[in-house]
Amino acid sequence: MTRLIFCLICIFLGLILSFSVQAQETELVKDYAIGFHGATPAFGGISFRYCGLAPVYLQTVGRFILLDQESDHMLGAGVSYAIFEKQTRLNIARLYFALQGGWRYKTEGTLQTTTLGAGLAFGGELVFSLGGIPLGLNLEIGQGFGRENTSTESNPMAGVYVGAGIHAYF
Repeated sequence: MTRLIFCLICIFLGLILSFSVQAQETELVKDYAIGFHGATPAFGGISFRYCGLAPVYLQTVGRFILLDQESDHMLGAGVSYAIFEKQTRLNIARLYFALQGGWRYKTEGTLQTTTLGAGLAFGGELVFSLGGIPLGLNLEIGQGFGRENTSTESNPMAGVYVGAGIHAYF
């Protein structure tokens, strides 16, 4: 059984790599991207990125979750500046600094929590073609700060965060 699973994984990876090689002439420079991005479970969701002002990139992240008496909403935005960008036939690699901020509103029963946060991050992104679709993977690390307010108290927050995302460019 484990050999069968191993063979299926190898076949799947082989197909992905063959599609990537066949699509190497795909135009990787696009103006828009949509995907998922998050720094923590608190700040993450569906992401929309605008790349038409390169080397400046604009991004929004959001989510809206309703579960019976509980809810969890988040909205964030960021602007990044690429300090290094290298484009080849097969990929685009960039290093950037990003200034990001976010708002989260969460209810659990009668407890309501509002969180505001901001941070400065350093990150990298690799854009490559997967089956003819430009796909970007990014990873960033930064310093964040903010404030969490509940109905009974207000607490400052600060710390290091690690964010990651995946985007399809169109």
